[in-house]
Amino acid sequence: MEGIELEGFDHFPDSTTGDFCESILRHFSKSDQEDSQRLCATVGAMAQELKEQGLPLTPVAYFGATCSSLDRLGSEPDSPPHVVQSLTSTLSLLLPRIPVAVLKKKGDLVSKIVVSVLRLNSVTEVTMTSGLKCLAQLLIAGDKVNWSDLSQNYSVIIGYLTDSHSKVRRQSHLCIRDVLQSFRGMPVLAPASEAISNLFERFLLLAGGSNANSSEGAKGAQEALYVLDALKDCLPLMSTKHMTTILKYYKTLLELRQPLVTRRVTDSLNAVCTYLNVEVSPEALLDSLSFLALSVSANETSPVSMTFNARLLTSGMMKVYSLNRQHCVVKLPIVFSALKDIMGSEHEEAIFSATEAFKTLINGCIDEGLIKQGVDQIINSKLDDRKSGPTVIEKVCAIVESLLDYHCSAVWDMAFQVVSTMFDKLGYYSSYFMKGTLKNLADMQRLPDKDLNYKNQLHECVGSALGAMGPETFLGILPLNFEANDLSDVNDWLFQILKQHIIGAHLSFFSETLLGLVAEMKQRSQKFKLEGKVRSSSIADGFVYKVWSLLPSFCNYPLDTAKSFKELLSPICSALHEEQDLRGKICSSLQILIQQNKKIKEGKDDLDGAELSPSQQRAMSHYTPEIARENLKVLSASAPQLLSLLSGIFMESTVDEGGSLQSTIGEFASIAHENVVKTLFKKTMQRLLKVTQEAGLAEASKNNNSMQVDESSKSSLSLQRARLFDLAVSLLPGLDEPALDVLFSAIKPALQDVDGLIQKKAYKVLSIILRNQNGFLSAKLEDLLKLMIEVLPSLHFSAKRHRLDCLHHLITYASKEDSNLRRHEILSSFLTEIILALKEANKRTRNRAYEVLVQIGHEYGDQGDSGQREHLFNMVATGLAGETPHMISAAVKGLARLAYEFSDLVSSAYKLLPSTFLLLRRKNREIIKANLGLLKVLVAKSKAEGLEAHLASLVEGLLKWQDDTKNHFKAKVKLLLEMIVRKCGIDAVKAVMPEEHMKLLTNIRKIKERKEKKQADGSVESKSHLSKATTSRLSSWNHTKVFSDFGDDDSDVEMASGRKSKASSKLKSKAASLRSKKTRRAEKSLPEDLLDQLEDEPLDLLDQHKTRSALQLSSNLKRKQDSDDEPEFDPDGRLIIHEGKKPKKAAASDPNSDVRSEAQSHFSVGSSRNNNQKRRRTSESGWAYTGSEYASKKAGGDVKRKDKLEPYAYWPLDRKMMSRRPEHRAAARKGMAGVVKMTKKLEGKSASTALSAKFIKFKKVQKKR
Repeated sequence: MEGIELEGFDHFPDSTTGDFCESILRHFSKSDQEDSQRLCATVGAMAQELKEQGLPLTPVAYFGATCSSLDRLGSEPDSPPHVVQSLTSTLSLLLPRIPVAVLKKKGDLVSKIVVSVLRLNSVTEVTMTSGLKCLAQLLIAGDKVNWSDLSQNYSVIIGYLTDSHSKVRRQSHLCIRDVLQSFRGMPVLAPASEAISNLFERFLLLAGGSNANSSEGAKGAQEALYVLDALKDCLPLMSTKHMTTILKYYKTLLELRQPLVTRRVTDSLNAVCTYLNVEVSPEALLDSLSFLALSVSANETSPVSMTFNARLLTSGMMKVYSLNRQHCVVKLPIVFSALKDIMGSEHEEAIFSATEAFKTLINGCIDEGLIKQGVDQIINSKLDDRKSGPTVIEKVCAIVESLLDYHCSAVWDMAFQVVSTMFDKLGYYSSYFMKGTLKNLADMQRLPDKDLNYKNQLHECVGSALGAMGPETFLGILPLNFEANDLSDVNDWLFQILKQHIIGAHLSFFSETLLGLVAEMKQRSQKFKLEGKVRSSSIADGFVYKVWSLLPSFCNYPLDTAKSFKELLSPICSALHEEQDLRGKICSSLQILIQQNKKIKEGKDDLDGAELSPSQQRAMSHYTPEIARENLKVLSASAPQLLSLLSGIFMESTVDEGGSLQSTIGEFASIAHENVVKTLFKKTMQRLLKVTQEAGLAEASKNNNSMQVDESSKSSLSLQRARLFDLAVSLLPGLDEPALDVLFSAIKPALQDVDGLIQKKAYKVLSIILRNQNGFLSAKLEDLLKLMIEVLPSLHFSAKRHRLDCLHHLITYASKEDSNLRRHEILSSFLTEIILALKEANKRTRNRAYEVLVQIGHEYGDQGDSGQREHLFNMVATGLAGETPHMISAAVKGLARLAYEFSDLVSSAYKLLPSTFLLLRRKNREIIKANLGLLKVLVAKSKAEGLEAHLASLVEGLLKWQDDTKNHFKAKVKLLLEMIVRKCGIDAVKAVMPEEHMKLLTNIRKIKERKEKKQADGSVESKSHLSKATTSRLSSWNHTKVFSDFGDDDSDVEMASGRKSKASSKLKSKAASLRSKKTRRAEKSLPEDLLDQLEDEPLDLLDQHKTRSALQLSSNLKRKQDSDDEPEFDPDGRLIIHEGKKPKKAAASDPNSDVRSEAQSHFSVGSSRNNNQKRRRTSESGWAYTGSEYASKKAGGDVKRKDKLEPYAYWPLDRKMMSRRPEHRAAARKGMAGVVKMTKKLEGKSASTALSAKFIKFKKVQKKR
């Protein structure tokens, strides 16, 4: 029964029949508590009595019976306590089920009965808690007009607030809370709150009166604590007047600095601050919070208390701000100082809470008015002498800046977050308040890495300052310092921050200020070059490039595009023409400008504001469709000049890195005037026609005269034609339908050109047109289908990938045809070609064929007819009847790819199992490999239930040809069986396994058990790798893993789970270790993806951050050079070359040298190719000393060497000692035993004695014996 009053069992659900007795029995009959059993017995007896009297078993009937019984027992002084307890509990469970009208009518009677029961001499705790529930329910359900009708029951409940029983006391707190909640918004709330306030005052006076040291004072103090416990639940629900009265007492109680009192007071304050829609006096609440903030000390030992105080101050100040902004902002410096003290503690949770509190208060309580007030006072103080003190915002900023002091160095990473939040909040005005903070951050950058472990966080903080102030103000406070005499004094570290965080800047600042610095630095570079200071000149050129690399950032939502782009156009054109290295940066900048304005003009800017930084939100807020339209108008006006320049550069350049020139031409073509694009396109096509005619004449003359034509001129013509095709298709966004027809007419003959480059380019251009021009595709569909068939015989292998793109667009468009017959005709015309492309030697072409096949499957499946995809699958399956192994294997691979991608096709693939098993019996390696890959996909993608249905035929088909060792597919079959065992279990496979192959199954079982045991005994680190592997992202199709000769066990597990495993690289099977020497050498070289981890631009060797990152990435592979090998430079930057050879490094035989490090280096110049695999594998864990350096070249035995130890007996560890075969282990132990035996005979003798003739003679005598 203890759970009844504490766990809210009065809210258990009713039975389906609505019988109260049945509900009680269902809920309490299984309880072992004696009180619960008595309750069930009481309710059961009551139900039986009602049945005998013919009364309905409704809650009202139970209610009447319970009240009558309690009324009778309440008048008897010696009533059985357990009976009264059961009846009172029943009544408390019944009242929520009684209609409100009945309770209002019988409320007085019930309350009298309950009060009489509570006044009995022998009352249990359960009876008291149940009685309090009854009174509270009556108060909630009754009329709330006259306080006189409610005061009696209310005073009874309040009387138990300080009861000696904790459970009764807690129940009274909950009852008062529920009653006050029901009184909200009614006149009776004031007298109810007054009763609690008077009670609290009485106990406080009793505790702090003249007789405070007496027993009454102690009792009063204890009862005051009980009332404080009640106020944690009730204070937010009280009337504003009496809540204010209690809050004033709270300030006095906080001054006592008693932990028991302070904890209860802060809990009550937290309830007031976090309760929604509570009306509280902001002055009274702020006074208590201010005193709490002043009492917070960094020496606080309790992390829980400090964390709670930080959260309380946050919620409290936010509450006060919502009620009275002026009162709140005045106290902000006090609260910020308290949070600073909390951040100075050593407790992680408290530090985190203080950081979050800082950020919340900065964003919530610092508003535009507060910032403007501070700015105005600073501006006015510059005009005359300032006599007033600092404003609130200045005080707050000073406190935030003090977080960067050295005594807070342990929490600088969190302090940087607070400073960044302040920069973001202040925005442009941060230059008025946070100038010193920014300079402090710059000073911290100069600290060595060992003194500052948070360089990345520091740079993010500086970036926030940059985004808030803007580059103009930022560089005014922290200049690049280009005018420094020594280039090492330039603030090089700022470039990366500027590049990442500039947004919403002014193009005029870049064109006027930064490009002015570029001109000066170019002059210095030329001066250095004339003086012979090559290194200084290259550093200066690097700075020029870095400044230009800021242009894309300045073009990120600039504020003055319409006004300042014309000024920037001239230097951009000059740089494009003269500086080849800068073209990529300039092109990306122009693309950003056009794309952003086009999106805003068209209303397609779908960026989520919650994901944007404050600086991004500020920059984008300035953009409207009207502003974007004006910006595009200015950009369009410059299109003729830029298109002419870019097209000329494009034709002259040999390489268009990343297609930047081509993409920029396309962007300008999309916004340029129609006549401008037409004119450029016409010139391009005329030039293409001329070059094509020249190439045709050259080819004709070669064929007619049989004379050797200059290959270089022929290659030059081909490159020109290819470039012209690229230029023409770059203008596609601005071309109309007639222009597209002209381009298409030029493409047609090029599709059959004998030159592979031209044919490849023609297919690429056609694929781009089909992808972007749906109108052209619909109008020319029949011509395109016919053309694709006509040009197929002359297809060059290099053009296959782009032809597949064209076929994909055609088939995708055809899939939307209404006629199924038409769709089938178009698909069947090109499906064979796509399937055969799956066998292409070129990896990119092969992968594109797989992608096209899958995309067609998606298109046909998205039509709403599930049979369309199966129809595609069956069309691919017709290739199994092909005449050549090439066609059959290609069809099988296509089926495997479709089954891997679409789970609904797995069942269709099972229908092909008989054909698959027949193909497995062929003596063709190509067909067998493809079919094993298909089976592997089926096993991996099938569920266990579906796989078991075909288990017998699958195992039988795999084992029928398994003894054929000609094609070496035993390992593949074994791995397939292992996958089946993992899916279906060993018992299911054993049931269908032929008897002659049981040994194979036994071997699989033993290997599985051995692996499981190894994993169970593995380290925690390996387990963590395996656990992470199961939560990685889904794996993608891997042609090599599916159709390889030897499977990787872990790759099979990976396919079966559908996930990519990081641990698979650590747990490799023996089959996977059979790699070529070429592969090993490739693995030992520097990783190819090293450059992919850097930015998409050349590595800037003058950037310390980039070079440091590159060195860290390769530190585990590449040995660092000794300091003696580093180049030496004089003060002018000239390389110093010493005449004569430097002394060679000590050889490996030097006793002081680390032989193991030499052996572990895979990049040593002196390493020989004669090192076999065994030595290479040994070097991974350490070098094996064989004693060979003591061997004599002229005689047998060992000899002494100068400056070396005496020769010693050494037996290399033999891997046979770890072999599973007993004979191998015996041979290894025999050799070791001989060494140990001889060592004992030679104990105490030197090497010279052991090698002397006398000892040799002794040895012979021993042998004779």
